[in-house]
Amino acid sequence: MPRKVDSQFVWMDGKVVAAEDAKISFFSHIIHYGTAVFEGIRCYDGKLGPAVFRLKEHLQRLRRSAKGYFMEYPWTDEQLTAAISDLIKRHKFKECYIRPVVLTGEGFMGVRPRECEINTCIAVWSWGAYLGPEALEKGIRAKITQQRKFMPTALDPTIKASGHYLNSVLATKEAAAGGYQEGILLNAHGRVAEGAGENIFIIKKGTLITNSSEESLLPGITRDSVLQIAEHLKIPTRIQQIPVEDLMSADEAFMTGTAAEVTPISEVNDMQVGEGRRGPLTERLQKSYLSAVRGNLEGFEHWLTKI
Repeated sequence: MPRKVDSQFVWMDGKVVAAEDAKISFFSHIIHYGTAVFEGIRCYDGKLGPAVFRLKEHLQRLRRSAKGYFMEYPWTDEQLTAAISDLIKRHKFKECYIRPVVLTGEGFMGVRPRECEINTCIAVWSWGAYLGPEALEKGIRAKITQQRKFMPTALDPTIKASGHYLNSVLATKEAAAGGYQEGILLNAHGRVAEGAGENIFIIKKGTLITNSSEESLLPGITRDSVLQIAEHLKIPTRIQQIPVEDLMSADEAFMTGTAAEVTPISEVNDMQVGEGRRGPLTERLQKSYLSAVRGNLEGFEHWLTKI
């Protein structure tokens, strides 16, 4: 079966190999037990030419995630930055998605990883609007799924681990089966946690509201970017719990993520949110964010790493 991505080269533990040769052993721990951590990062073509958005913060989280699962790797952030830059140049990409993965490789088989290799790999490929080209303007239809987000006492949701995303895979499959574009997971207490791959914001009476990591969510880098931009724009902001009824009665709602960027939510469970389209405050934040990623928002140029 042909690959669905246009990646030609992959960086694997310091060596660049052809994508078709980027292979791991069947006996790698990751295949059997999901032991890997990863990041999703974007490169945008903007004021500086191709530049990676918030690369420093993504690489810091990758290292933090790896340490959380006892998967420390020898590569410095500077070496990984150089590897990412080289891959983008090799592909002659102006814009692309970047996926670094730290995985547990071969060793003794069994749930406990013993004497396993720790492998670090990076790939880049073209990726447009994650939830569809019209989603950024018209918004998406979302479903609150039966699948709940795992509790922080079970797994640490602030770690971006591959195995954690089985939770999200089930939510997206449930949502897609009902004709929805994305799933929304509640936490064990029945409050909004996050989207299957995104954080959630609502707007009520001109105030921007999102929830905290204690609500079983991964505090996203795009989420943080939006919060900083909101402060810059002097938009009132609160971090608080989001009961389902607050989501359903919101004036506006949107999702944030590296892939999803800032995507409005037009409906939840077939009920219209606000005016059923991108609201004015969402549009303002979205346009400011999309300006920032291309180096056009004054005061936020330091978020970009030029290729």
